[in-house]
Amino acid sequence: MNTRRRRFIPALLGFVIGTALAVAACTGTPTSPAGREILVLGGAGQLGAEIVKLLVRNGDRVSVLVRPQTDRSRLAGLTVHYLNGDALDVAAVSAALRAKRFRVVISALRVESGDIHFYEKAMTILAAQAKATGVSQIIHHGAVGAGANAAKFADLGWERVPGLLDRLRDQGSGEAILKRSGVPYTIIRNTRLYPDGTPATGKAELTTDDTVILPMTRADLALLTARCLGNVACFNKIYHVRDASLPWPPPGSPRN
Repeated sequence: MNTRRRRFIPALLGFVIGTALAVAACTGTPTSPAGREILVLGGAGQLGAEIVKLLVRNGDRVSVLVRPQTDRSRLAGLTVHYLNGDALDVAAVSAALRAKRFRVVISALRVESGDIHFYEKAMTILAAQAKATGVSQIIHHGAVGAGANAAKFADLGWERVPGLLDRLRDQGSGEAILKRSGVPYTIIRNTRLYPDGTPATGKAELTTDDTVILPMTRADLALLTARCLGNVACFNKIYHVRDASLPWPPPGSPRN
């Protein structure tokens, strides 16, 4: 093989690989190989379980931080590593993040206690421990209307729902802590969720337009989460979900 041909082949390979990576970033397709170590908080809940199921199917190695008394039936039959602990316990979160070399942490936590400072407390712990252990991305599932975003929806009468604005302020506090942490983050805000188990439409997409408030399925949120795993195009972004294919309220609901 002559010198010119030896130089041409590596250059061609570099061009092909670079083009593939660029296309993947534009389409939101993750470029990292399967088999990543991923920690999920809230993984036994409705949204968390959808995410865990998809990641396991994709070949990722998934650990779930759960309290001993948590119902794990949604994850039955899945190859999942359980780590016992509470998301509000510094020692438990620290031990969980040191159990393996996690590349990504996904937070699908849901408040069950009524604590209006839950996300502020949980993210203070998670962000600090993730930073200390070298986590390369935190994907946080938050709420449309978090913090200052609530002002974009002032005409929806949220002030008439007891405690709602307090919970949204707490969501905003959690987001602010994550943004200041120095850990690359992806925040996906949800709202108007269809009933658990509703199949994905495949039409949902992420948008940085924070005035969007449209219904969505948990299955689509799982797909969007998987697309952002290790995807630098999703780093340090706050997303809402756009899916105009779903009516609201859902067909058959009492309000319809």
